[in-house]
Amino acid sequence: KQWYQRRVREAKRQRKQFKVMVVDSRPDLTGVASCERLTAAGIPCSYVYINSCTYIMKKVTKVLLASDALLANGYVLGPVGTAMIGLIASNYNTPVIVCCETYKFSERVQTDSILYNELADPDSMLKTLNADDSLVAGWRESPNTRLVNLVYDTTPPALVSIVITEIAELPCTSAPVVLR
Repeated sequence: KQWYQRRVREAKRQRKQFKVMVVDSRPDLTGVASCERLTAAGIPCSYVYINSCTYIMKKVTKVLLASDALLANGYVLGPVGTAMIGLIASNYNTPVIVCCETYKFSERVQTDSILYNELADPDSMLKTLNADDSLVAGWRESPNTRLVNLVYDTTPPALVSIVITEIAELPCTSAPVVLR
């Protein structure tokens, strides 16, 4: 996930003028560290939660997404929320650029985030809530409540403009060609 940050720092070294909006989601809030690293490198950053994405997209000219894998059918496996950002960008006709090294290309095929995914600790979802005020704090004792903390999201290739790799800029559908 730091590969895209290297690309942004490289653009800064080339004296390109731009601003970065880091979009983050709970419960992990991994965007905080990204924003700190980019601002330390002298790159102007704004930090927003994913629920503000539709509001800020009016000001965005390109969306840069990190990825965990590029699947053989062109779907992008990324952090949860990636597909939502891609869909919002698509509605605003904003290009979506995915950064993915070729070692992350996979022969696996997947079209959704439900049949195959990893589950993170459900209790981490409660970290940001006041346990006394939360309606789901006692979720383990309730037979009608289940917390699901998905780790990954799959973004359809139709929402991705281009994939930047260390070898070339490719469409998502070129994953099988690179895998050969």
